[in-house]
Amino acid sequence: MVQPRLLFFPLFACALLPSACQERVLSVSVAGGSARITLPSGEIVRAPKERGQVDVTDGRTAQDGRTVGWLVRSIYGDVADLIPGTLVVWRAGKIVRRFPSDQVFYSWAFYAGGKQVAYHVGPLHGESKSHCELRDIDNGRVAAAWDGDLDSDSNRPEWTKGLGH
Repeated sequence: MVQPRLLFFPLFACALLPSACQERVLSVSVAGGSARITLPSGEIVRAPKERGQVDVTDGRTAQDGRTVGWLVRSIYGDVADLIPGTLVVWRAGKIVRRFPSDQVFYSWAFYAGGKQVAYHVGPLHGESKSHCELRDIDNGRVAAAWDGDLDSDSNRPEWTKGLGH
């Protein structure tokens, strides 16, 4: 017979180490215009579509194995191409943060083990300098920003190394 007090051990473990109770993620993929998160159990979770979303692209899994993200592509004005205008971050069964931009997302990456995202945004055409931001996922705040040449390694912050055009 199981001791009743032993039944509470998993609850205490989750309270003390919440990351141990968040299910890991195997992958994030695109299907039917939305993000599909595949869990190790084989369960597939389809993320809800964002307002105006046509499809998603550039799905990534963070180093923590629990956080995933993707870019939402939408139609803007009379532009013929779909424009990636929002970065969505998902963890523990729900969307935890949205990073919208008035410009186009060129690239993005997880940083600091999945606690931050770094991204490069700019105009649809004619970028003279790359604008990059490092953001905290938990609170959405800008941790750092940099404007410069992504093709040059001089004077480039470490967190921009995974970004490109």
